[in-house]
Amino acid sequence: MGRLKKAVDLVGGPRPVGSRIRRDPPPPPEKKLSPSELREREAWIIGTGITVFAIAMLVIFISIGRWTEHSPSETNILIEGF
Repeated sequence: MGRLKKAVDLVGGPRPVGSRIRRDPPPPPEKKLSPSELREREAWIIGTGITVFAIAMLVIFISIGRWTEHSPSETNILIEGF
């Protein structure tokens, strides 16, 4: 009639074949940066941070000025002694 399948040993007997799970190879290790490259990277990060902070402060000051309807042209500076 029909063919019978072999029984599977689930008890943990010895496996004649290794794992058949295929995995990607591990990523290559990152290249170590020299001290000069680290300093350059830190300089870029610091410069970027200062620039972003300055732009944020400028936006805040302009927003407050517009909200209070203040204009620099309305400011009079008096210099005495000339």
